[in-house]
Amino acid sequence: MKKSIKTAVSLPEDTYRRAESLRRKNGASRSALYASALQEYFKALEVRDAEDRYAAGYRAAPEDPADLKAWAKAAGSALGKEDW
Repeated sequence: MKKSIKTAVSLPEDTYRRAESLRRKNGASRSALYASALQEYFKALEVRDAEDRYAAGYRAAPEDPADLKAWAKAAGSALGKEDW
């Protein structure tokens, strides 16, 4: 088992009540519920960071309209050979 650290947090009452209802419904401990919620939050931050890096890269080197035409032509050639 991983080492755990005990902490205390203050929550708005409605948030606490919703969390309690959810954890009882799922049979989870408070620790498991909050640890799971934080892990999901961390994942969401990683996704947001990756999206931000992608957008920054695209802004730094956007597609050239001439490249788009070439790609469309190549795709059309490849797809045109398929029996639809």
